[in-house]
Amino acid sequence: MNTVQPNSAPRPLAKGTGIDILKGLLHWRVWGRLGFLEIRRRYRRTVLGPFWSAISLGMFVAALGSVGTGLWNRPVEEYVPFLAAGFVVWSMVAAILSEASSLYHGEGSKYGQVQLEYSLLAYALLWRNLIAFAHNLSLYVVVCLIFAPHLLQPFALLAIPGLLLVLVNAAWVVLLLGMFALRFRDVSQFVSSVVNIAMFITPVFWLPDSLTGTKKFIFVTLNPLYHLIDVIRAPMLDRMPANESYIFVLVLALFGWTLTYLVFSKFRKRIAYWS
Repeated sequence: MNTVQPNSAPRPLAKGTGIDILKGLLHWRVWGRLGFLEIRRRYRRTVLGPFWSAISLGMFVAALGSVGTGLWNRPVEEYVPFLAAGFVVWSMVAAILSEASSLYHGEGSKYGQVQLEYSLLAYALLWRNLIAFAHNLSLYVVVCLIFAPHLLQPFALLAIPGLLLVLVNAAWVVLLLGMFALRFRDVSQFVSSVVNIAMFITPVFWLPDSLTGTKKFIFVTLNPLYHLIDVIRAPMLDRMPANESYIFVLVLALFGWTLTYLVFSKFRKRIAYWS
């Protein structure tokens, strides 16, 4: 049966799945440039650029922090840094999940008839969100300088291994969601709804110790988003992440990459036709 190669999606350059994933990662100059240019495009003609995201988060933290200290009966020097650190990490995770749904029919449509590794688009997406995360960290630093200067110490650098683990997981999530959302356009609407709900059932602005028993087991222990946030947020709050969080994130990465490799191997060549 004759098929017509579409013009709205890039064509696969690598022959195999493993080669696609590895070569895409090695082409860091390309995905690094793509991610940087997308950031410039989004904030073109603005004075503060990506720092507007930090300002927006800061307004949210200020408003919710003034109420949350009373609701959760926590000292301001404890709750506000917790809130700021949580929202800085959550904003990155939520943005990655939301943008993953348009990986190929959104960003990918700009490279129609171009041969490149499909994974390269995923790495570009992660890179631009990592840049945004770095800018949002300024909010955390300002909050700590005001309320808890003792948190700004070398121990906080232990968040870097956690950040790497989150990005390893985010890479397979982006590839998998990108394919499903391209084939089934309802996926993007579903993901958007889940992300909006997940913010309220994940310990982002409420503390994990607020729940006990079965509710804590369901909404904290079994919540993958909590563990992904905790491996970054905990060192920022001068404590080690729980061992179960590291184990959960590592197991999630192993399972997720295995599943993604199998699905990517089977459907990678159809991406150009699904668009």
